[in-house]
Amino acid sequence: MHPHTAMPASCRNQAGAATLFTSVVILFLTTVLVIAVSRTTIMEQRISANEIRARQAFEAAEAGLNAALHYMSGLGGTDQNNDNVADTFAVVSLTGTASAYSVAYCDPTNPPTGDGICPQTPGPVVCDALNNETNPPIAPSTLGLSESSYLNTPLIVACGWSDDRIGRAMVRQNVGTAPGMAKVPSNPLTAKGAMNVQGSATVTNYYNNLTIWTGGSLSNIGNSGKTFVRNPNVSPPDSNTVPPGPPSSCTTSTNYVCLTDKNTTGPDIIADDPTLSNLTSDQMFQNFFGTDFNTYRTSYAAQDITAAQASSLDGVQGQSIVINGNTTLPNGTIGSRERPVVLVINGNWEGGNPTVHGIVYVRGNVNVAGNPAVYGAAAVEGTVSGTGSLDVIYDPLASSNAAEKTGRPGLIPGSWRDWK
Repeated sequence: MHPHTAMPASCRNQAGAATLFTSVVILFLTTVLVIAVSRTTIMEQRISANEIRARQAFEAAEAGLNAALHYMSGLGGTDQNNDNVADTFAVVSLTGTASAYSVAYCDPTNPPTGDGICPQTPGPVVCDALNNETNPPIAPSTLGLSESSYLNTPLIVACGWSDDRIGRAMVRQNVGTAPGMAKVPSNPLTAKGAMNVQGSATVTNYYNNLTIWTGGSLSNIGNSGKTFVRNPNVSPPDSNTVPPGPPSSCTTSTNYVCLTDKNTTGPDIIADDPTLSNLTSDQMFQNFFGTDFNTYRTSYAAQDITAAQASSLDGVQGQSIVINGNTTLPNGTIGSRERPVVLVINGNWEGGNPTVHGIVYVRGNVNVAGNPAVYGAAAVEGTVSGTGSLDVIYDPLASSNAAEKTGRPGLIPGSWRDWK
């Protein structure tokens, strides 16, 4: 007989049950752990996917913001169809991806709020757009802005969507513009050189008694040339008053008196002024613009174009534009009294038949050809001559609006935000 007694069957059964229980517990814990790990993995994947969607939507919105600023830097700015209303944009899909953005120029005086700015699916931005300037929702003057600058200082609002349209983001930023000119001319026509027009020059000033100021001699304003100042019986107007049209002949009317014609030079003209003639061309430019020409054209002017491109200026409003080369301006209207222009001709002005509202500054000579008219002011570094008919009607409102905010647009630091 074996020295050890055999284990009873009941004990053997108990050991098997314990092993089975332990195995079940371990299997259960393993299952719980697998489920927990799976849930964590799924959650991390979802978080990662959401982060990717959010990044895609944000980057799409940033792309829209940059696209709107780039569009605004084009000829005509926010209003390139010249209807006095900010242009609108279609939804744009980003190249190489299904992400999309939508952008709008919004009223900076009434920024959008709430969740409805960006629709759930790609669509137009919901905000108060820049309306016709003759009737803005809130007068720009209440914010220290003239109406000429209203379309030049929008609030850009951009919405972006991820490629699966689940992610959605909004960014917005205000836009400002550089001044178009530092010092506004106080009389209609200023020339550093001489003036000898064989055609005619009609120069009108309803606001003060200075019409033509030259550094050289004034030998001729043309056979039918004449100057007009306000009739002394008329009370001095404010700058908002629209200047009335002058008479067709050198006579006294209800609004004007004629002081200068081909036979008589009146007290409204300053000629042979050494203070003006002794300026260099660069000094004269800096006196009006507050900086040198190269800095102005690269940092302040909204547009820098060639003389050949000047033909596209008909209808353009509210910008400062450098035109390089001897220039003939197109027939038509450039600028308006509320949204005038600053035209800097880096060469000679050869004429044309435009009506310009704003300021024309010529770095060369004016060779009058055709029948150009300027409502605002003109300044010339060279001489004024030619056989055409030049009309300059001084308008201080157009001049000041042109000088205020017609320069290069840029995003205003500190105005960026991505919350509603």
